[in-house]
Amino acid sequence: MNDKKRQRHIAYEVLVILGQLALLTYITRLWPILLLVILGIFVAALRLLFLSSQKVEPVRPLPSLPPPRQPPTERDLQSAAYTIIQCRITQILSAKFPEARWIWENPRAMEDILAGNPTYVLLNRAGGYRRGRVVIQQFQVVDIVFDEKQPTPTPSTPVPAPDPDPARNPAPPAPVPEDDEEPMPENFGPLAFNWVESHVIDLNEQCNEAVAEGLSEYLIPAQELPVTESWDAICEALIHSDFRGAHCCDDGIIIEIEQ
Repeated sequence: MNDKKRQRHIAYEVLVILGQLALLTYITRLWPILLLVILGIFVAALRLLFLSSQKVEPVRPLPSLPPPRQPPTERDLQSAAYTIIQCRITQILSAKFPEARWIWENPRAMEDILAGNPTYVLLNRAGGYRRGRVVIQQFQVVDIVFDEKQPTPTPSTPVPAPDPDPARNPAPPAPVPEDDEEPMPENFGPLAFNWVESHVIDLNEQCNEAVAEGLSEYLIPAQELPVTESWDAICEALIHSDFRGAHCCDDGIIIEIEQ
């Protein structure tokens, strides 16, 4: 028993004794002593009331719970599936052609995927293949079926008829080792033309929005463009499609808008 409980017990016993004493003095008609006893009862009652009061401790507020997480919407699931599909296409192409690059033939490829329409990609550095159909089943990329390779034209040189006189026949040139041959520059013209043709509607809409906002140029970010080596060819294709002032920069291609 702690000190406070002990004092409260003593006050309670004193109050009981004073009560009995008050009853005794009332019976014996000892009025002066009865007044003193009543005063003692009052003091003992106050003391007992003070000792019986408990200290009120402030209640700390509970930490607020985080807001409940909203379940993913249908649009969130579609965006996640679209990202997985693009990663899977890159994995399949990289396994077959490590330096392959690709873009969607239709910039609204997600709509074709949701509608179940055939979906195609434009290829570059893919062993001569320029186009492939993406086989998708239940939002999973199964395979990529390539179109026929485009033959690379090789110029044919006429072989002169041998001279009957052996002294006049020049010796054939020594064959050049394959390691010393200079690589032929890759032609990005078809890729640039197909990219511009498939994105021309979106580019017109973006340029119109830029004009409405009072901007003088529109940037095509590098994430939406094919390989960096093809940007010059894409600029030329854009200029031929009336997007004048198209030029390359570090972040992509800038289209200057005529006010």
